[in-house]
Amino acid sequence: MSRGASEGAGPGASAAPRGDRRAACLRRNAGAPGRYARIVDVFCAEHHNLAGIGASLAIVAGDDPPFVATAGETCLGGQEVTAATRFRVGSITKLLTAALVLRQVDAGRLELDDEVARVLPELAAGVDERAGAITWRQLLAHTAGVPDPSPLLLGADWLLALGERPLWRAPGELWSYSSDGYALVGAALAELRGAEYAQLLAGELLAPLGLGPEAVDPEMALKTGAACGHLGRGAAARAFSVVDDLALGTGNAHWTLPAGGAIVSAAELAGLARDLVDPERSPLSLAARHELLAAEVPTFERPGERYGLGVRARAVSGGPVIYGHSGATGDFSADLAFVPDERFAVVVLTNNADPLRSTLAAVLQELLGVAPERAEAMGPADRYTGSYRAGRFGEEVAISARGAGLRLSAPMLELHDLPLEHAGDHRFRAAGRPDLGSFTFVFATGNARASDLRGHVFVGARVE
Repeated sequence: MSRGASEGAGPGASAAPRGDRRAACLRRNAGAPGRYARIVDVFCAEHHNLAGIGASLAIVAGDDPPFVATAGETCLGGQEVTAATRFRVGSITKLLTAALVLRQVDAGRLELDDEVARVLPELAAGVDERAGAITWRQLLAHTAGVPDPSPLLLGADWLLALGERPLWRAPGELWSYSSDGYALVGAALAELRGAEYAQLLAGELLAPLGLGPEAVDPEMALKTGAACGHLGRGAAARAFSVVDDLALGTGNAHWTLPAGGAIVSAAELAGLARDLVDPERSPLSLAARHELLAAEVPTFERPGERYGLGVRARAVSGGPVIYGHSGATGDFSADLAFVPDERFAVVVLTNNADPLRSTLAAVLQELLGVAPERAEAMGPADRYTGSYRAGRFGEEVAISARGAGLRLSAPMLELHDLPLEHAGDHRFRAAGRPDLGSFTFVFATGNARASDLRGHVFVGARVE
């Protein structure tokens, strides 16, 4: 049992009635120290209000053992979540992949600005000759222009299939998130070292930080009691083991592991984030830690947010720089925030699609004095309307105004007059189409009108 956390009746206890989740959560965590009391209140209330299945919160500060609070069950109707329960953490894995690359830099095996095609010639053999110039740094910082189709669309010959798609933009031009770019990193590391990515990560990064191979092996994680992922809410939720959900979401595409495959407990992840950048505990050199956290690339997703290597960063007025990442697999969600100078980290995990963002905000406000982020309202419609073209595709997305809202039309996506719902700042969601992900209007030139439209399925520049 973790310091300050109560595990209630233990992992074999039967599940509490779903209508009584908040009370059950408060009872389970009744032994929390006073400084965490409000945080636990928010955690339990949010878990209840979102009809969550299971959740885990971990906080580390300095050399103290982690404080852990838990709620709900590992699998629907099953055993209670404990401090040791592991969850799939999705894209937070990218931080580990970036650190693994930096281990190779420290060992003199590569430089961040080397072309990856030197190791992975398939990268230069596709339809877009610009891909041969992509560097390790650009892949890790999401500036390589690599498209990001679903693993289910790429199939087993994913490298060949990805090479048949032109880059969204020339390498280095624009931040554009790509999990497939991190899959390329994993494939290149395997070629460089003559070993599978999971073996390299476990041996060269996780082991020095005190984690075992089960953190990157779904079969091993399942045997050690990993939580199930869940699709849907409440009584309609369906459970999938961490082995089955890989088949469901990716078609058993193990090549996606570098982008989102880690399976760890909240306490393990919080300690890992703290120790990875701690001068006395990190397996990385001072220069490598600096590269990891440099955060030189603006994301244009949130005011002031920048991207390092596998990690987001935002400066707080009068406060610290907060680093972190989120992860969403459809059946798990995860949030990590850490402050290296404070040796502080917080992790909030759930085994369904709903992140506990109010809990994360409460931790940062209560313990660091950081006020919750306030998203900006939507700007005037004419800042967004117009046509946007993907360079090598030559295909366009048209944004029009309808009343106070926006509409998207794209023949290439078989979309016509699709409403866009404002999601804060310059981010929008396609109404009724979660499969399309979000769209962000980018203001990279300082002009009043958006310079680019960026999304999971399309990245294009404004056509003047």
